[in-house]
Amino acid sequence: MLTGIMGEVIGRLIDVMHGRLVPLEGVKSVMVHFRDREGEVERFYADVRRLRGVVTLYGPRGAGKSTLMRLMGEGIREVGGFEDTLFVRYSFAEVMIEEAHVSIPGVNEGSVREVINALEDAANGVSLNLSPFGLAGALVKPIILLSRAIRSRAELRGRDNVVVVYDDVDKFLRRYGGYDVLEAIANATADVITEHDAPVNAVFTVSDQAAVAAAGRLGSKGRVYLLWNLPRGAFEDVVNEAAGIMNVGNVDTELLWNLMGGNMRELGILAGNYNWDVKAWLQGVIMRVTAALEGYGRVREIKSISEVLARLIRKGKSAADAYGLGEFVGQPDAVEGYFNLLEENIMIYLGMPGCRYLSELPREPWVGGRFAYQIPAYYWALRAMIERGSVNVNSDDVIKVINKSRN
Repeated sequence: MLTGIMGEVIGRLIDVMHGRLVPLEGVKSVMVHFRDREGEVERFYADVRRLRGVVTLYGPRGAGKSTLMRLMGEGIREVGGFEDTLFVRYSFAEVMIEEAHVSIPGVNEGSVREVINALEDAANGVSLNLSPFGLAGALVKPIILLSRAIRSRAELRGRDNVVVVYDDVDKFLRRYGGYDVLEAIANATADVITEHDAPVNAVFTVSDQAAVAAAGRLGSKGRVYLLWNLPRGAFEDVVNEAAGIMNVGNVDTELLWNLMGGNMRELGILAGNYNWDVKAWLQGVIMRVTAALEGYGRVREIKSISEVLARLIRKGKSAADAYGLGEFVGQPDAVEGYFNLLEENIMIYLGMPGCRYLSELPREPWVGGRFAYQIPAYYWALRAMIERGSVNVNSDDVIKVINKSRN
């Protein structure tokens, strides 16, 4: 925990962030209070103030990476004490950068309007039509602009904590043609920061496991941070707030924790797409797990999905025995992301080299030491399949497994 003046400054920033209302994903008309994340904000700024280079921030889809980055960038303008900081965030859509936001605390923005305009205009140079070399050049342009501006503009001198966020960059790269280019972009970014001696942390936020793996190949040039879903107490508060706004009664917050594990995206999907029908939502989860196993079977020309599940069970039993995990019921460290579960973002790898945890991970059966399920419903669905010895399970079967484990 940060102490002294900086601890007080971060405390004020967190208070400002907690005062914000954010839209529930999938139900934009429902605004809920931003909660928790004190530890994440403290750890992020503690490292930003002493390190520079390329950062990969990853975690489950819907964990709240974009919301956290956005509120931090907006909040520092309202809190005194960040006069040495400059925060730029580029939010990616599938075919372009859809938003550019520049925060320069402690100055009259009119006096640096030229710099702000140049940083915002840099977003217009990013498109699917660029070559990999051209795309890398477009994405490092803001860092070059900032490096020069900090040296040449009196209003910006002393800004030695500069953050440039490339938010959801994997969403764009998925349409661009793949994640191999991310490694080249991150390498080019690290080289530009070193070449210009720029006091910059370039933060790439990603969710897709393939993108995480590509960024993780940077080695000593980059750092990796993990952001997890909301902790139980904060998540249940959000559930109750959203349910109250939408006039929904009898919401089982304990069940939703065991299904979503604090994932805000899935809560929004449940509320917006399924009108809080948990069983209908859960059936969609089962279909995702089944589709991942079917995809594994197709690629390897395995005759049936039943055989894929049988192989998973054999592999899991062997690993659980070798690792001392007890009876195999789908433990993440026994499944280890095999059978297409990592590629399809059913699971997530926790053991990236040098990874720093911004969040504390819950002690729950869906979270292991090296692997975890992105949401616990995936774990329970697969566990129901393992216990039955068949992929033919439904929502009631999964809920029965959860209830049995509670007792």
